[in-house]
Amino acid sequence: MAWTYHVIPDLNEEQLSRWQGILEERTGIYFSHHTSILQAGLTQRMREINCLDYDKYYQRIMNGKGRAIEWTALLKTLTVKETSFFRHQEAFNYVKSHLFNRLLGGELGGENSIEMWSVGCSSGEEAYSLAMIANDCIEGLGVDSYFGVTASDICLSALAEARRGNYADRKLENVDAAIKSRYFQREQDCNVVVPWIKQRVCFVQTNIINMQSMPVSNMDVIFCQNVLIYFRRWRQKEVLDSFVNQLKPGGLLITGLGEAVDWQHPQIQRVQQKRVQAYVKV
Repeated sequence: MAWTYHVIPDLNEEQLSRWQGILEERTGIYFSHHTSILQAGLTQRMREINCLDYDKYYQRIMNGKGRAIEWTALLKTLTVKETSFFRHQEAFNYVKSHLFNRLLGGELGGENSIEMWSVGCSSGEEAYSLAMIANDCIEGLGVDSYFGVTASDICLSALAEARRGNYADRKLENVDAAIKSRYFQREQDCNVVVPWIKQRVCFVQTNIINMQSMPVSNMDVIFCQNVLIYFRRWRQKEVLDSFVNQLKPGGLLITGLGEAVDWQHPQIQRVQQKRVQAYVKV
């Protein structure tokens, strides 16, 4: 159906509570402190399908025909945010330095491989950035090592976009010319990630609140930026503690600046960096 603009009133308290409840139950995202995002996302999607009533839309999500497809569409509206390659350059620089030192010091263990996890990968820019960094380190040192990136997100449509690996010019604003020429091919008006980098990234749908179902273990790097800010404090701690179990000794955890700053764990040491929030498993 064609998009049309309709004025939709703000959620009342009962409606807000109902929508916050179902979203937290299914995704872990707690919109109490982000009600404007919830309001904007709901009204955007409701206008797109010409449903002007929150309660009717709620019933459509819960019991309507095609509810799974509609739930996926709503999740994309609410959770897929603008991102780009190497978006937080300081964090990626720190990951590169960490991997370089582990390769140089022979700290990868007998399997001699680099395994990384991009949590909340959205449309894939972060995951591909990690793959490019790992390849740079391996080729720069001339070592015989394998690398792979597991990239997870709750939104199926975002993952489908990520697997295609096609990006507009604005997504590559932080990519220098050498990286662009090495890791992208120009096809019509898009920049396409080269196939041999795509092959090193595995995109999977997962829900971070169900950590036991995550297909990851023994990670050298876990990169999780701007995901935990939408969770309650107790759930943040639960997820972060689970990350520790998924890291190799000496593995690196990167979170967004200001995310869970008071978190502590006996196996984790905070890295003293002002512009990067990073932890190493000791």
